[in-house]
Amino acid sequence: MNYKPFSYRGITATGHHSKPERYNYMHFCYSRETVRSLDYLMVEQGIVDNSYELMNRAAQALLDFIFLNYPGITHITIICGAGNNAGDGYVLARLVKLHKNEPHIKVNLISVFDVEHLSGDAHQAYIDWIECGGSINTIVDTHFSATDLVIDALIGTGLNRNLEDEWYDAVAQINLSNKPVISVDIPSGLDANTGSTYGIAVHATHTITFIGQKTGMYTAESRRYCGAIHFASLGVPEELYRSMDPDARLMEWAEISRALPHRSPVSHKWDHGHLLIIGGDYGMAGACRIAGEAALRSGAGLVSIATHIENVNAITSARPELMVHGVESGDDLEQLLNHATAIAIGPGLGTGQWGISLLDKVLKFLKKQPDYNQSGKTGKVHCVIDADALNIMAKHNMVMQNKEIIYTPHFGEACRLLKIKPHCPSESTDRFAMIKKLKEKYYGLFILKGAGTLVDINDEISICPYGNEGMASSGMGDCLTGMIGSLLAQKLSVYNAVHVAVCLHAKAGDHAAKEGKNGMIVSDLFPKIRELLN
Repeated sequence: MNYKPFSYRGITATGHHSKPERYNYMHFCYSRETVRSLDYLMVEQGIVDNSYELMNRAAQALLDFIFLNYPGITHITIICGAGNNAGDGYVLARLVKLHKNEPHIKVNLISVFDVEHLSGDAHQAYIDWIECGGSINTIVDTHFSATDLVIDALIGTGLNRNLEDEWYDAVAQINLSNKPVISVDIPSGLDANTGSTYGIAVHATHTITFIGQKTGMYTAESRRYCGAIHFASLGVPEELYRSMDPDARLMEWAEISRALPHRSPVSHKWDHGHLLIIGGDYGMAGACRIAGEAALRSGAGLVSIATHIENVNAITSARPELMVHGVESGDDLEQLLNHATAIAIGPGLGTGQWGISLLDKVLKFLKKQPDYNQSGKTGKVHCVIDADALNIMAKHNMVMQNKEIIYTPHFGEACRLLKIKPHCPSESTDRFAMIKKLKEKYYGLFILKGAGTLVDINDEISICPYGNEGMASSGMGDCLTGMIGSLLAQKLSVYNAVHVAVCLHAKAGDHAAKEGKNGMIVSDLFPKIRELLN
C-alpha cells in the first residue's frame, strides 16, 4: 500500500524525503513476512556478510541496552528456545561473558530445546558459546531469586500455534520470577502480526525489536505484554526500507500535531466551523453533552446539539455555550443540517423509533451531498457515526455507499456490525482482520477503538500508540466523536482530522493519567485537550 503524507499548511512530510532521515522509519510497522524479506535482502545485497553478522548486531544492541539501563548488575539469566531468537540469546551470553566489565556478570543460560537439534545460525551461536567456556542449564535447576535480569530469547516472530508443555512452563516461570524481563525482538507467545497471544505470553519490562517494528506490537494484547518498546534497525539502509511498503503507520504526535488548526487574529466563530451533534434520547443527555464540550475544547466555533426535548434544560444548564435544540423526529433536523459544516450522530441516540428517525434523516441528507471523492466540490458536510447509530445500522442492515463517512466502533459495536457473537475482545482477537472486514462491508473510514486504536483510511492502517487503561470509563468514545466532528467542522481534511483527533484524545488521556489512572473520568481530559491544542 502507498501511504499518503500528512499535509500541514502546504508542507508535505512523507517519510521518503530527498534527504532521508532514519527517524521516519521508526514510525512504520511491518508484518513478520516483510521483516523476513528485509533480513534476507540485507545479506542478498551484501549489506552484511551473512545472517550470522545480523545476529551478532542484534546481540550487541541488547548488550548496549543492558549496560545503559541496568548498570551494576552481577547476574543475568538468558532463556533460549530454538531458531534465530535463541541464537540472539546465545550470542548475547557470549558477549556478556567475554566483556571486560566490573563487576563481572555471571551468565546463567537455560535451554528448553534440545541443543543437538539446533541448526543454522542458532547452532553456530551455540557452538561459539560453548567454545568460550559457556554451559547450558535447565529451567528446572534455575533459581530466579539469584538473578538481576531475565532475557526472554525463547520464541521469535514465527510462532503460529498455542504454547504447550515445556514452552508454556518456561513462559509461566519467567512471569512468576518477579524480575525485570527483556524480550528479544518480541515477547514469547505473542503474534507479531496481530498482537494476539497463543495461550500465554511473556510479560516483558522492555522489548528490543529488530529490523522493523512489528504490526502486532502496539495493539490488542500486546499492550499488556511488550512493556517499553525499543527499536534497533541493525543497520538497515534507508533505500532498503524505501523498497518495502509498510503494513501500518505508527502515529507520532510530534508529526501529526503539525496539522492542528491555527486561528487568525481577526477570525470569528464562523471561521472555525459549526458542528451539529445528534443524540441523547430521553434520559441519555450525558453522552451528547460530553461530545459537545469535547468539540468546543477541540476548537469548534459553534456546536449545536439536537436532542430529546426533555434533555434541553439539563444540557444548557451544565454547559451554556452549547446551542441545544429539542427535536421530536427527523423532520425537525432539516434546518439544523443545512447550517452545519460537520455532523456527528450517535452518542446516547438510543435504538428506538426516535433514534431511527433521526439517523434515517441524516443518511438521506448525506446521500444528497456531492460525491466526496470528486475534487473541487464545495459545501460538503462530513459525518461521524458512533455509538447507538452504529447499533441501529447493524440491527437494520443499513449500508451507505459512501466512502468518506467516518465510523467509530469499539469492539462490541464492531461485532454487531459484522454479525459475530463475541462482544468483548479475547486474547485471540485479530483487530487488523476485523477493521478490514468492516471496511469491506460498510465502505467508509473506520476507527476501531480500544487499546492501540486502529484507523483505516483508504486501506491505509495507522496505529495509535498512546492512551492507557484509565480511559476505560464511560463517555470516552463520546468525547472522541465530538473531537473528530470538531476538526472536520474546522475544515481539516478527513485524513488529518481523524489522525489528529485520535492522537489528541489518547495523549490527553495520558496527561490526565499523571494524576492517577484509577478513577479517571472523561471530563478530566477536557483541560488536557485544551493544553495540547495550544
